[in-house]
Amino acid sequence: MKSIILLSIICLFINIAFGQQYRPVVLMHGVNSDASSMDEVVTWIQNALPGIYVVNMEIGDGKWDSIFKTMDEQVEIYSQNVLADPKLANGFNAIGFSQGTLVTRGYIEKFNNPPVHNFISWAGPQNGQFGTPYLNIKWIDELLDTTPYSEFVQKTFGVGGYWKSPYAMEQYLDDSAYLADLNNERTVKNQTYYNNINSLNAMVLSYSLNDEVIVPKESGIFGFYADDTQKTIVPLQQSQQYIEDWIGLRSLDQSGRLHFYNTTCKHGEHPTSVCYQYFESFTLPFLQN
Repeated sequence: MKSIILLSIICLFINIAFGQQYRPVVLMHGVNSDASSMDEVVTWIQNALPGIYVVNMEIGDGKWDSIFKTMDEQVEIYSQNVLADPKLANGFNAIGFSQGTLVTRGYIEKFNNPPVHNFISWAGPQNGQFGTPYLNIKWIDELLDTTPYSEFVQKTFGVGGYWKSPYAMEQYLDDSAYLADLNNERTVKNQTYYNNINSLNAMVLSYSLNDEVIVPKESGIFGFYADDTQKTIVPLQQSQQYIEDWIGLRSLDQSGRLHFYNTTCKHGEHPTSVCYQYFESFTLPFLQN
């Protein structure tokens, strides 16, 4: 009996010791889902890094608030949740999936206190979303397709905040409630956004070659349509975003802190076993430092 108790105590101390080696991790799920969609990822991380502290972030009631709260509201709640958790006080690594990548990056650019060390983005609409179906809720998809920049859409749906139409770029720059600001695409730039991105130890961006949701799929690595023909994608390194370094991506790249990879998973498969190999190769190493 004594030997069992002693073994249990030893295991406890080992777990504590291992846990102290790793920064906490905060996960942020995508649109039209809730934190339970990332449960498998929590298990991956905890199995690979014993004792690590993982927060599977939920904003409000999950699925519905991921649709009906604006992006700024979601970022604000993310920040409040982080500040309320003393285990995150010294900073953390962050993984976002789909819409969750923009919630996470919004936190980094607008708050970043406590700071994010490594930011890993899984198949997110980093440079905007254009195309339906997206939510597969017919009336919302129709609004996004026909009046995406109306005040009602921008103030009602999270997706509206990062809808980016190559047919209406001037309207996007004028009326986008979230992404045009977050990407520093307007004439007046926000230096805090640049400073906070440039403070990252690493940013890891991914997209899927078989993504059926993010349009264009290259948005995951900041690509977007060259014009309204939708035939040519401008890669990040050839964009004004990169050339003029609006949010610090060029600075990250030139200092070896910007990383890219692609997957062959379908969009919704990223937080499932189908995509585990990519987690193991391209995410796990950034959770170990």
